[in-house]
Amino acid sequence: MLFFDAHCDILSAIRTPEELFDNQHHWDAQRALRNGPFIQVFSSFAGDKFRDNPKAHMEAQLKKGLILEQTYPERIKLIRNREELDSLIEPHCAEVLRNSENWEEVSSKSGGFSFNTVYGFLEAEGAEILGGSISEMERLYQLGLRVLTIVWNYDNEVCDSVAGQHIHDGLSEFGRLVIARAQQLGMLIDVSHSSDKALEDVVELVKKPITASHSNSRVLCPHRRNLTDDQMRLIARSGGVIGINFFPFFLEKAGNAELMDIIRHIEYVAALVGVQSVGIGSDFDGFNNLPRDMTGVEDLSRIVEALLKLNYSEGDVQSIMGLNFIRLMKAVL
Repeated sequence: MLFFDAHCDILSAIRTPEELFDNQHHWDAQRALRNGPFIQVFSSFAGDKFRDNPKAHMEAQLKKGLILEQTYPERIKLIRNREELDSLIEPHCAEVLRNSENWEEVSSKSGGFSFNTVYGFLEAEGAEILGGSISEMERLYQLGLRVLTIVWNYDNEVCDSVAGQHIHDGLSEFGRLVIARAQQLGMLIDVSHSSDKALEDVVELVKKPITASHSNSRVLCPHRRNLTDDQMRLIARSGGVIGINFFPFFLEKAGNAELMDIIRHIEYVAALVGVQSVGIGSDFDGFNNLPRDMTGVEDLSRIVEALLKLNYSEGDVQSIMGLNFIRLMKAVL
């Protein structure tokens, strides 16, 4: 089975590039590949300790990913365009992804994937990395940036954060330019962390699908970082995908979460907007403690087992664990 995790902060957790392959954090390449062929969105992230110059800190992490690819090309490959993504999937599988809602045909296929290689996309978690400049966004795109989470916990030049002061009342004028240019370039817009008004503004502007790469249901867990039903419907109508976050306090109000709470959120989103609109955005290494019965990325196979026991078809499980986000990336790149 092919896995696609839409958000992971391991680049901010490791000290040296080599640690990506074997470490004591939530995610490493060795454990990821135990599940099967694997695509990981690698986030660059500047936490509270680095707000004096978040751009520099985030760009250093992007460059860490690029150094990894240059140094270990047989172990990590960053995907930059649709052709590279297509090349990983057998031609007839690509045809199914383009034209069919029946995923059963590709559920057991690995296509052109190497079982010794992790494939990835580079992401920035916060538009601070743009430095208020469209030309800088274009430069970062040329380096390999393909996913832009437009905001983190602080309002920035682009938009308001759900945890911020709401200085723009949604998207700024510069933010509108960023959204338009990102879609022209082929960069996925991620609205996780966005204020409710900013999310609505993005949906009104976009012509391509968007994502909330690591956000859960606000009905099941009433945290401001989670999504309302109406927000999930808006994302799904764009053709987008919602990635379920594994942070215990986004899964269960008191934070007493376990793996089955991940399943609860998957089932809720699937019932609300369809299996085709839900995926995995673990947020591994973006927080300290996982759900109490999980240890790291190796547990993704247990999510597969749990969904199959609930009588989800193999095709639907493959959609949730990987193919939905692949379809999304193919539509955006």
